[in-house]
Amino acid sequence: MAIYPVFGKTMLAMLVATTIVGCSVSPVRLSDNDVMANASDNSALLEKNVAPITGPIDLNEAFARTIKYNRDARLKAFEAVVSQGQLAVDKFDMLPELAAKAGYNQRSNYAASASVTFSGDEPSSLGSNPSYSVSSDKSTVNASIGATWDVLDFGLSYYRAKQQADRFLISKERERKVVHSIMEQSRNAYYRAVSAERLLSKINPLIIKARAALVDSAKIEKLRAQSPMEALTYQRALLESLRTLQDIRKDLMPAKTELAVLMGLNPSVDFELADVNNPNSDIPVLNIDMSDMERTALVLRPELREAQYQERITQEEVHSAFLSLFPSLSLSAGLNYNDSDYLRYNDWTSAGVGLNWNLMNVFRYGKLDKLNDLKIAAGKQRSLATSMAVISQVHIADIQFKESNDTYDLATQYYDVAQRIKAQVDSSRTAQSVGDLTVIREDLNALLAELRRDVAYADLQNNFGKVLVSMGLDPLPEGFGSMSLEELSTAFNNMFARWEQGDIEVISAEEMQSALAAKSVAEK
Repeated sequence: MAIYPVFGKTMLAMLVATTIVGCSVSPVRLSDNDVMANASDNSALLEKNVAPITGPIDLNEAFARTIKYNRDARLKAFEAVVSQGQLAVDKFDMLPELAAKAGYNQRSNYAASASVTFSGDEPSSLGSNPSYSVSSDKSTVNASIGATWDVLDFGLSYYRAKQQADRFLISKERERKVVHSIMEQSRNAYYRAVSAERLLSKINPLIIKARAALVDSAKIEKLRAQSPMEALTYQRALLESLRTLQDIRKDLMPAKTELAVLMGLNPSVDFELADVNNPNSDIPVLNIDMSDMERTALVLRPELREAQYQERITQEEVHSAFLSLFPSLSLSAGLNYNDSDYLRYNDWTSAGVGLNWNLMNVFRYGKLDKLNDLKIAAGKQRSLATSMAVISQVHIADIQFKESNDTYDLATQYYDVAQRIKAQVDSSRTAQSVGDLTVIREDLNALLAELRRDVAYADLQNNFGKVLVSMGLDPLPEGFGSMSLEELSTAFNNMFARWEQGDIEVISAEEMQSALAAKSVAEK
């Protein structure tokens, strides 16, 4: 009989030892091999499933590669998928809890007990020779399976699932916003990269020529073939030209790398740009009335749709808060089994109903009602503030586009004049009537004029893209997820060709009035 106390002490000692060991876990640093193996895996994954480059990349292919392979876009897409998965999980919260239990119990001796009668307010004496009885075995096996359903939890879970459904839709709108943003960045990076490719090949020879002229001037200064003041002034002008050229080169050098990263390419990958040798100079047409642009933006902008979904989430939160004030009604049913020989029935069914209500909720009602009104009002104000910001962005984008048209026209005229001056200087240089400094200065002016023209055209295209983004127009064609790179590039080409010719679908005043009338009828 002494084995059971020893066994009990042994089990207690093991439990204490396990607890101490569990609490003594210390941080373990990653080994260099683990870090290098992970880096190798990430490097391989970054290059995996990226379509090879088969020729010069134009703007539409740059858009297509950005959509298919840009990591930020993929991250937002995965967030939307995760949100959809969370919605599927939350739906299970509305179902009853179904629990299955099984167990085995072992005692060191029988659970024998005695009973006495109650006399007056005190129990009778147990006596010196009490009679004990047993109603359970030393060891028993029990099992049960039961369902519990809380009506209040069902209602709360229903509203939470609706909120999660709206959060999924919000994640899709944020994905749209990211797509708009990265395509705007891609357009900007593409034209900067084109300018870099075209101008860097002209900048480097000009830098070499300026440095050679600087060396020659220093030699002339030492030989006293020219007055020191004239030589120093000449050298200062050359150094100013060199500094300007190096600043331009420094600004243009990373442009192609930035474009490669946006397209999901390794920056070391070499590729050509289609517009370098055949630059595009088409001017987009925008002949949309401002009121149409505003209406379209108020309907299509992802920020406003997100604000509307957020308002619905707030409404569901209000419903959940009121529902939590009601009593909790729980229903339960189960099947049970116990193998004890002392039970007449070893298996049985059970059912129950429970009601629980926190009476203090009665006093919370008034405060909660005011809080919910404030939440709804705050959500509406947030939506109105977003609407005003969107309208202002539409106006600003339209103004910038019109100004960039004028800037590009002026830059084109300036470039034409600079080219004609350069031609005159080159002719005079052939006749040896002008010096190297004049030639270098005019070459630099012509180069700067070309750069300004390219930058002005890039700004024109970028501002046109901002107009499209400010209106919330979706650049992605239907079913783009299943398209190949070539199909997506062709779809972008067709879509932007229409938009640049002024063929842009907008929301009309009639459509807005029809939608408003339909909403009024539905609310009645």
